[in-house]
Amino acid sequence: MKTRNQYIVPFGGLKEGVHFFDFEAGDEFFEEYDALEVSNGHLDIHVDMIKEASLLTFDIIIKGKVYVQCDRCLDFFYQDIGYEGKLFVKFSERTESDDAPDEVIFLHPGDNEIDLKHYIYESISISMPYKKIHPDINGVSTCNKEMIMQLNKHHGKSGMKNENHTWDKLKDLLGTNNNI
Repeated sequence: MKTRNQYIVPFGGLKEGVHFFDFEAGDEFFEEYDALEVSNGHLDIHVDMIKEASLLTFDIIIKGKVYVQCDRCLDFFYQDIGYEGKLFVKFSERTESDDAPDEVIFLHPGDNEIDLKHYIYESISISMPYKKIHPDINGVSTCNKEMIMQLNKHHGKSGMKNENHTWDKLKDLLGTNNNI
């Protein structure tokens, strides 16, 4: 039997004002979202919710580390993740709007809770770096040294020269004394 989603915020019985919620995302969370290419990790999620009569405002902060594969050497390492964002929840009979920004969600006026799980997933997704590479320590790469040696050994052995003859033709137009 599946347990209740821990990322649900029950705002129905709360008074207007500021309310605080803390969540964690661990291995179970990442198992559900394999598109993240994260095998495990630990993230702390802090949510400040401001409840008003017709609007909920969520300030969401996500911090922690995720275990990812290095794009350079293919070894795994812990990548720091940080995200800060706002989510607005408006109440309307119509629950979807094509012209609403991504940070706005519409709920039915009778709803008394919101599930933040998918929003948390999207926030983690956009905070992942495009290139996941081991961090440098004092200017020295912490990548797998054997793999880097193999990459350097095979780099440039494709038989193609790295010269760009387009610039040579332009230099001829300007004369041989001009440096570009």
